[in-house]
Amino acid sequence: MLDSLKIIGLATGVSVAMWCSAAAAQEQVEFSDINVEASMSAATNSNALQVFPEIEADLQTAIASRVLTSDDASDPTIRIDIRQISLNGNPMLVGSNDFNEIQGVVDISDPNNDIGGQSFPVNIAAYAADQAIPEGYVVIAPSQSDFYTAMINGFADSVVAEVEKLNPATSGGKN
Repeated sequence: MLDSLKIIGLATGVSVAMWCSAAAAQEQVEFSDINVEASMSAATNSNALQVFPEIEADLQTAIASRVLTSDDASDPTIRIDIRQISLNGNPMLVGSNDFNEIQGVVDISDPNNDIGGQSFPVNIAAYAADQAIPEGYVVIAPSQSDFYTAMINGFADSVVAEVEKLNPATSGGKN
């Protein structure tokens, strides 16, 4: 009898877990549009878009690969305005054309008000720490491509972290 109760309890637990997972999956927010623009192009002292002309498309692709998308125009949208790309605060990228700071504002709009609209800043920075290198190790600096990818992915991950808070079941939206 006790073994039967354990099996029933286990089966019930598994069923509830599967049901909760399915319900959570159905309640994830889908986005009909992801648009990235860089308003910093109007700044006369910035050359970032000349150095990295693909940054808008790359960031859009990175975010789109991390969120659910749809073709339904009534679904929420993500709009990102990149406001600054700089190297240690300097928007004029000189020398190696590297950058270690990217700032932007994310606006999530919802025409149906299922999740509500919201806007938040995203600021990503990478600074080299002066670290002692263990004996026998060779330091290899990341390439510009590696660093660029890390900055784009860091920005996209920050956006997705906020998007994950938009569960309609917990924000008063549709169930």
